[in-house]
Amino acid sequence: MHKPNISVIIPFYNSEKSLKQCLEAVYKSTYKNFEVIAVSDNSLDKSDQIIKKFSCKFKRLKKNHGSGFARNIGAKLAKGNILVFIDSDVIIKKDSLNIIQKSFKKKDNYQMIQGIYSHNPNYEKISTQYLQSYQCYYIFSAKKKFIENLVSNFFSIEKKIFFKVGGFDGNFVGSNAEDADLGYRLIKKGYKIPIFRNLKVKHLVDFNIFQFIKKLSRIHTGEMKMFLRNKNIEKKISQKNYKPVINSIVIIFLQIFLIFIKFLYQELPFLQISLILNILLLINNFEFLKFLNSSKGIIVSLKCIPYIYLHMLLFIYSFFWGIFDFYILKNKY
Repeated sequence: MHKPNISVIIPFYNSEKSLKQCLEAVYKSTYKNFEVIAVSDNSLDKSDQIIKKFSCKFKRLKKNHGSGFARNIGAKLAKGNILVFIDSDVIIKKDSLNIIQKSFKKKDNYQMIQGIYSHNPNYEKISTQYLQSYQCYYIFSAKKKFIENLVSNFFSIEKKIFFKVGGFDGNFVGSNAEDADLGYRLIKKGYKIPIFRNLKVKHLVDFNIFQFIKKLSRIHTGEMKMFLRNKNIEKKISQKNYKPVINSIVIIFLQIFLIFIKFLYQELPFLQISLILNILLLINNFEFLKFLNSSKGIIVSLKCIPYIYLHMLLFIYSFFWGIFDFYILKNKY
């Protein structure tokens, strides 16, 4: 049997709503010298049955370990020299694998590639639209040639390098910051992770506000504990074009602090100071809101403003809960 050049690795957990579309998109690729390795992280729905309809290598884990652990299992089964990690809720384009293999053939390639989320979909729920827009603007910013950590939605890497740096940290629970952790380790080793903007994927998600809170609390708490373990929080703070986010977190924290101070100092001009802080927050996020307005319209921009507040609150919550969980409860992951 001919050895595949590319090994597409798809970890999944209870992904019956998106897995079929994900796999169909992969098998429609114009480039054909690839294999697909699907790893069930002990799924409890009908996902495993969907896999059986495709010519995938299939591995089912007996215990739910987390997406990083599942990706590592898939990588160990891979025959290709190029590993392509795809999340089970994304749809790739027909020419994506062809673009990847051509890039890896070039002598001046970086031996890894970061794909991006498309900003074209208009999501039904504004919580989803905000988060996808946030990721497109800050993480996959058009100003960046290289990503400053890593996003596992659509990521390819030379297999020997993946194993050289130890792969994903399989100790992460569920799915939170295991991809960022790998990205920081790669960058620390001197590798650069170029962003390929022609490798856009459609993200099959649409979550409500409660799912938004749960998702981001998990991700940001995982990130905080990762920074505490690795002692590298400055990596996040120094991220290019991330200054508005840091400023927004500080402004919201001052808003919270102001509420407590009000109880101690009744004569404090609370409303005036609060108004100033809110104006500063909007000014600070002007470019992001401008990006939203130009791509999604004024209505979406206005609806996303409350989510800026909520997101910054979740950052603050995750910061303090991560410290408490790490040092007091001794949960390192």
